[in-house]
Amino acid sequence: MSRPTEPRHPSLYTKRVWIAALVAASTLLLLTLLFLGREILLLIFAGLLMALLISLPTDWLLRHTFLSRRWSLVVVIGGLIMLLGAFMANFATNALQQFHQMSQVLPQSVSHLEQQLRGWPFGDRLVSHLEQNGSAGDVFSSWLTRVETLLSSTFGALINTVVVIFIGLYVAIEPDTYRNGLLSLVPPQRRQGSRVLMKEVRSKLSWWLIGQLVSMAVVGLLTGIGLWLLGIPLALSLGLLAALMEFIPNFGPLLAAGAALLVAFSQDPQALWHVALLYTGIQFVESYLLTPWVQREAVAIPPGLLIAVQVALGLMAGILGLLVAAPLTALCMVLIQRLYVEGWLGEGTIPSSPEVSSQAQESE
Repeated sequence: MSRPTEPRHPSLYTKRVWIAALVAASTLLLLTLLFLGREILLLIFAGLLMALLISLPTDWLLRHTFLSRRWSLVVVIGGLIMLLGAFMANFATNALQQFHQMSQVLPQSVSHLEQQLRGWPFGDRLVSHLEQNGSAGDVFSSWLTRVETLLSSTFGALINTVVVIFIGLYVAIEPDTYRNGLLSLVPPQRRQGSRVLMKEVRSKLSWWLIGQLVSMAVVGLLTGIGLWLLGIPLALSLGLLAALMEFIPNFGPLLAAGAALLVAFSQDPQALWHVALLYTGIQFVESYLLTPWVQREAVAIPPGLLIAVQVALGLMAGILGLLVAAPLTALCMVLIQRLYVEGWLGEGTIPSSPEVSSQAQESE
């Protein structure tokens, strides 16, 4: 009489293989979804930065005045609209005219530079090689024409900017709704630690944003005044360009300086060195004096890591990737430090109880 066959259970090794395959497939699927939806995710992150920009003065009014949060938000939004209106009334027209002039001056400057290079030993070969890929003056003219069209067009804000503004407004109006929604996805025993982590992320990004705004204002003001004192034309537009490009670390200041050097070269080749010294001095003050003082509470991003992230996001998402590369890197560094290094590897702990959280808040 034969024995009934017993069901065979998979071995421990087989289970581990299936678990590893499932984890690998899930990771690959998640990375694919992130890649396909990268522009949407970056737009959402930019909207959250906009909400943080609105919330900073709103929270200050809430702490130092008798206004409620909603009225503080109304005052902040009204103030921003008035500042934008004053800028449009007093400076936007002149800036657009100067950008139009710059779109004509820079291609002429590049052509003049090409003629100067042809007189150098290897300059003729270099210019010939560049002309095979298209004239540099035509490239500058095309790029500046696009910038000018974007700035002067009635619909220049585009749908992406509208999306970012509305995300920022809705999140700034009711931040607790979105914060509590995210916390509801976390296990109950981890919610207190997640709340502390969210506060830290907000603090780090706030300091980074404050530092960038201060740097943009100082660099734009010093650049405009310095170029005006040196007698360089288009000082207003070049100062505004330097302020805007300061939001993109590493690459932005180089682009702004290159435009100013070409304008100076078109007027007087001798003024080229004065403009170069001006931009070098301003960047020295910004990099070694202003930024360390303002962002002492923010995340210190290694320059090599930031450049790598900027290049990667710039290739994947264009200008939007360059704009959010620095704050996104700061956010990821905080999350990796708290969740992986301290939480997973055990080099420190994320508070998960009210007692530990209250101690952390008192230390702040």
